[in-house]
Amino acid sequence: MWRFRRRGARPGDTEGAVRADGSPEDALEAADRLSSEQRYEDAMQLLTDANRRARDRGIERRLVELRHTAFRAASWPQVRPPWPSVEDQFPGVGIPEISADELSVAGLRSAITHHGALIVRGLVDADSVQRLVADIDNSLAAYDAQERGEDRAELAGWYQHFEPDRVSDRARKRFRGAVMTVESPPTLFDLIDTFERVGVGDLVRSYFGEPPMLLARKGTLRRMAHGGKTGGWHQDGAFMGVDIRSLNIWLALTHCGDDAPGLDLVGRRLDGLVQTGEGAFADWATDPDAAEEAAAGAIERPIFDPGDVLLFDQLNLHRTAIDPGMDKDRYAIETWLFAPSTYELMTTEVADGYSPRDQLPIWF
Repeated sequence: MWRFRRRGARPGDTEGAVRADGSPEDALEAADRLSSEQRYEDAMQLLTDANRRARDRGIERRLVELRHTAFRAASWPQVRPPWPSVEDQFPGVGIPEISADELSVAGLRSAITHHGALIVRGLVDADSVQRLVADIDNSLAAYDAQERGEDRAELAGWYQHFEPDRVSDRARKRFRGAVMTVESPPTLFDLIDTFERVGVGDLVRSYFGEPPMLLARKGTLRRMAHGGKTGGWHQDGAFMGVDIRSLNIWLALTHCGDDAPGLDLVGRRLDGLVQTGEGAFADWATDPDAAEEAAAGAIERPIFDPGDVLLFDQLNLHRTAIDPGMDKDRYAIETWLFAPSTYELMTTEVADGYSPRDQLPIWF
């Protein structure tokens, strides 16, 4: 059982902490009191409720800080919850596709176990998709303005450097059309709020059997240009750790895969790492010839519509797919969650010195 090292408070006891019509300052003051008692879940819930009533950039920034503090303050079990064995619910297909109302923990577990991934059509509604597209535009514009030293009031709070991350190459990410989700507090709020509303939060909690955590350095907002080259094959487990429990929620915000950059995926389950290094774009990436051999002809390039979601874990072999005929850009959000009981199983060192512990887990 996970627990906070708190000082004698009753969980959920926030009554009287802040009035329903209180100001953002009232909410922040009340959250600070709860935080001082190490009641981080209560503080995050209080600020989430306040921000739903009236958006406030200060609250959104404080929520990011609390999510980081909450993970570091909690202690986690070393024994993982049981991982049930499941039958194949999708025989005879590569990557299964289901509708949003068909999504279940049993179906997700079956798809990951036997096929390596699951596509859920129409999970996120059109209004939320439009909001998140606008969020990405604001986040990228705010990053650019900050880099140029511009003070643009309409972009205030849309990009905020995440101080615990002292490793990420932000300029390189931006060159590729991306910023980290954690560095856009309003977008992180909208994304988590959306996931909770469509049932992703409950789904992943049941899937892991414990509270999921978000990997701050892996969560990415993307506006990918249609120019460029297809990316290299890789499995994220090569640097995150093979034996952890993880789930990537890859959310398409625009149509992609044919006229805009998409993803190539191996449509079958792999139980370990494919050969890395030689010929790959990084020491931890997959050798192209080895990838083709491991795929055994099961490479798929799904076509996604706005609101579709792709779910896969650290063993899925995939790459960004860009063809010369593509003439549209692609918006998407990548969100990696993991089971904290497997944190100690993350690889600590690889050849190039990159440490997955730099992924900086934060509370989801």
